[in-house]
Amino acid sequence: MVTRSKAGIFKPKALTVTTPDFEPVSIDEALAHPDWKLAVQAEYDALLTNSTWELSPLPPGRKVIGCKWLFKVKKNPDGTIERRKARLVAKGCSQVPGCDFQETFSPVVKSTTIRLILSIAVSRGWHLWQVDINNDFLNGDLTDEVFMQQPPGFVQHGSNSKKLVCRLTKALYCLRQAPCAWFNKLKEFLVSTGFVLSKSDASLFVKVTSKFTLYVIVYVDDIVISGSAIDEINLFVQQLHNQFALKDMGNLYYFLGIKVSRSSSGSLHLCQQKYVRELLGRSSMTNAKGVHTPMVSSSMLSKDKGEPLADPIEYHSLAGALQYVVLTRPNIAYAVNQVCQFMHEPTTVHIYTL
Repeated sequence: MVTRSKAGIFKPKALTVTTPDFEPVSIDEALAHPDWKLAVQAEYDALLTNSTWELSPLPPGRKVIGCKWLFKVKKNPDGTIERRKARLVAKGCSQVPGCDFQETFSPVVKSTTIRLILSIAVSRGWHLWQVDINNDFLNGDLTDEVFMQQPPGFVQHGSNSKKLVCRLTKALYCLRQAPCAWFNKLKEFLVSTGFVLSKSDASLFVKVTSKFTLYVIVYVDDIVISGSAIDEINLFVQQLHNQFALKDMGNLYYFLGIKVSRSSSGSLHLCQQKYVRELLGRSSMTNAKGVHTPMVSSSMLSKDKGEPLADPIEYHSLAGALQYVVLTRPNIAYAVNQVCQFMHEPTTVHIYTL
């Protein structure tokens, strides 16, 4: 059988359009985009500057864990782009307990602690200051020996093309022990400068002298400082800067998804507008009509109404997110409490109410 010639037939060129908030899904995509290439190089340079690993052959009998790049567009509270962030993360899920790691616990600040410190600052007219630690987890010291594959896009070979791996000397994102290692490093520094760990919240540090009082709230790499003397706050920020690379954010403005505004009279206004809008998007309710009350007063929820959900994960996620919104919207506390009573076995009626 004779077929016609394919001469002159060309495949159409594949064209792609990238929006400003485009996020790559692979290292190849990132390196092909100028802005993302700069972000990747900046992260890789920071890892090298921090001496995060040493290249070496994999010792016999040892297991190597993988790693990958993640990409995220960081936005301001108003939704505009702040920066593009590339992050190299270890595949901690493949770590072997007792061999690759021992301790993993790291505390999370309580919402009651945040409200308390903000309340004290307002009532006493104290400043609220914020700093962001750069590459926080990379500051943690590893006490366990961990071997990891080299970062995709930056693979090097030894003599005679010998395969090399990274022997980690510092903690890396998504290592099972990374949060614990970073917190211990920061706690050690704070205690050395005169702070005392609160007995009621492991994420709160207090320094009290005859001349001033300082409070420090820690949430991973976000640190909020309040105290009776602005000079002491500035001195502490400088001490922190001497120990860790950080970004001095100035007066508290945005913390844990909460926008903080201070009036000329000294009062604080807390808003989670961006967080709530994202939550509405997750639940496909962006265009839903508003209501005057969070819950109908005559509504009585019961575990016996409706059919059990086949997959309650979405219910758990949304209910947990609403619990966080209560921090700035206490008027929904009762309604959120009602739907959270059925977290164990939610039904179709419960998720409709949610």
